[in-house]
Amino acid sequence: MPITPVEAITYANQNMQVPAAKQNDYQNRVEKQNYEALIRATEKELTVDELNAAVEDQKIDEEREHQREEAEQQTGEKEKELKIDLKKKDKKASKEDTNNPYHILDIKV
Repeated sequence: MPITPVEAITYANQNMQVPAAKQNDYQNRVEKQNYEALIRATEKELTVDELNAAVEDQKIDEEREHQREEAEQQTGEKEKELKIDLKKKDKKASKEDTNNPYHILDIKV
């Protein structure tokens, strides 16, 4: 039985080797798995499976680029309209919730 605080620390740490040994075994197993995975990854041969024909770079068509930008703007406007509609629906739902006199509280202690 410990008498001083220093002896209490020593007394508490006397059985530390048991969980430390289990943790050390686990760490060794993980390290061995990582090492085996590294060996297998380096053993694998790097080969090219398939070659595609070279494609020439094409000049940027300004008209096509302009049409793409316009399409993006139109879709952006549609997204804004959808967001506005969702906000209106949320407001309606919140008004319906506030009109409801009953509230359910789920309290756990």
